[in-house]
Amino acid sequence: MGRWYGRQMAALQFRVLGPLEVRRNGSPVAIAAPKQRALLGLLLLHANESVSQDELIDQLWGDRAPPTARASLQNQVYALRKLLGPSTLERDARGYMIHVEPGELDLDLFERLVTEAHRCEPKERAAKLREALALWRGPPLVESPLEPFMQPEIARLEEAWLTALESRVDAELALGLHCDLASELTTLVERYPLRERIWGQLMLALYRGGRQADALATYRRAHHAFADELGVEPGVDLRELHRAILVQDAALDDSEHRIGWTLERAAAILPWSPHERAESLYEYGLALYRTGETRRALSSLEAAVRMAAAAGDESVEDRARLYLSYFSQWIQGTSQLEFLAEAERASERFEERSDGKGLAVALRHRYQTLSALGRADEAAELALRAAELAAERDDSVEEAAALVNRAGALAYGSTSVERAIRECEEMLEAGLRRELWSPSPNPLRLLAALGSLYAQAGRIEDARSVLHRAVDQAREGGLLWFLAGMTFDLGAAEFIVGNLAEAARHMHSAHALVETEADHVFKPQLAGELACVLALSADTGEARQLALDARAISTGDFALEVLWRRALALVAASDGQFKEARLLSDEARARANVSDLLTFRGQTLEEAARVRELSGDAVGATTALEEAVAAYQQKGNVAGAQRVRSRLSGARPTARRGRPR
Repeated sequence: MGRWYGRQMAALQFRVLGPLEVRRNGSPVAIAAPKQRALLGLLLLHANESVSQDELIDQLWGDRAPPTARASLQNQVYALRKLLGPSTLERDARGYMIHVEPGELDLDLFERLVTEAHRCEPKERAAKLREALALWRGPPLVESPLEPFMQPEIARLEEAWLTALESRVDAELALGLHCDLASELTTLVERYPLRERIWGQLMLALYRGGRQADALATYRRAHHAFADELGVEPGVDLRELHRAILVQDAALDDSEHRIGWTLERAAAILPWSPHERAESLYEYGLALYRTGETRRALSSLEAAVRMAAAAGDESVEDRARLYLSYFSQWIQGTSQLEFLAEAERASERFEERSDGKGLAVALRHRYQTLSALGRADEAAELALRAAELAAERDDSVEEAAALVNRAGALAYGSTSVERAIRECEEMLEAGLRRELWSPSPNPLRLLAALGSLYAQAGRIEDARSVLHRAVDQAREGGLLWFLAGMTFDLGAAEFIVGNLAEAARHMHSAHALVETEADHVFKPQLAGELACVLALSADTGEARQLALDARAISTGDFALEVLWRRALALVAASDGQFKEARLLSDEARARANVSDLLTFRGQTLEEAARVRELSGDAVGATTALEEAVAAYQQKGNVAGAQRVRSRLSGARPTARRGRPR
């Protein structure tokens, strides 16, 4: 009791959250000797704990301890006891201990306030954390950064400060103070560029403040920071937050929202039978894929392959392997032709085993790949066969998938626009009656096909209506890839009717949605399409870069090989590099002409005409336009045919009779 009374009278205060400082009754106690300050700092970091002489010597001198280290330590302790009082710094059987009463050490007070804060509601939590953070006067123990023991201790204290700061920001975000926090968080991410939680808080603050574009730009900065510094992508929590912001997930508006998703927990409820578990992992992987979670889908499907192989389940193993091969196109850039051949071999295996479920998967991959290779008519027929087989098995999921893929093939292949519209509208109505489209994103693909067809028919308002509806549904469902696809389709519809500015705006938005995603198929194709639009709009700088990026990632597949050549041809022609422009344009034209994608072919020919015009070849330009009109007329693309006829009417009569050089 006497010692406690004496210390109350002495009123000692110790501060380590900043430069080391000791005060008695409000007045500073001078501790000039560096070794004394280092010893005191070490003891305060272990306040009320006994520290042995050997540990103190090891911490203070390290491997270079002189023979006189023990005597020197005792001298330093003696000097400190004279300054602080013998009841404050004591020796016991184990070593030395500094006694600190409640309220005397700022670190103890900081930790107590932080602990209390976590038990409070947001308003009181924020207040206590602010009080705790106010105890900090700068970098901790700043006068002893080179002492061997100080490095990990300083790092520990700085981590505690950062964690408390992040917790305070979380509390204030819950209080709706996002606008006030944005500036502070912007400074913090510059200071701590590898702190994912702070990046996420800034993104959330910007988004809640109505600045979605800035929030997305912030993620791109974070992505670059992690890629440049660590060679890795941001963690799953930050990627999930990015995805939620992209689709404007309503959960982000919840004041108690926390960064972090728990979809993986679903795996914990999988059945225990090896066969059932393999099938469930396979289905879980497909569910992840349909919601845009390609990376986690891969992990689940790889696990399904291992489990199925162990259980001797060839059907699940082959289906999962086929999907993994499909994903390799997107992630590793595997050729679509190689994958088509693999899917055809898989079809034969499934048919031999009379495995209807496996055959449906193989057929789906085949008709999807055929469409991507510019063989839309083959894809449409194969999709129809797949739909009929699925209907026989009462497999509504595969039937719906086949029908919507047939719709896309009808929209882009040689089937006339009017006939394709009739079939797609009938398909949509019949599917709604049978509830074929629910609960999946399949109707979005059907709406995309209709949007393109309406635009080709010159019904741009109808096209906008169905595509905006698809965009809204993709956003509400949190479907990132569908949102990007539907946004792109809006741009493509505007491109079909010649609205370049609107086409560029929508395609830019779609590109931003997938800019940081690992994808070797859709993203480069989107970049190629956008590059063509920008090149036609005379924005050659960005067009060139996008086209070069697309060319660099291309694996030789049909559409992309045409697109980057089209874009670079327009750029070269604008720059006066006419020989290179015509060479690229002719290559694109030859590749497009072997496909049955008539509107795509017409667009390629229109751009070829533009290249010829810029290079002074009026005859060649006219010939390309005449071929474009023929392609559009064969398709029934009213918008394209009218636009090209208008261009032809302005050409000189002599030019119409010419032939390309």
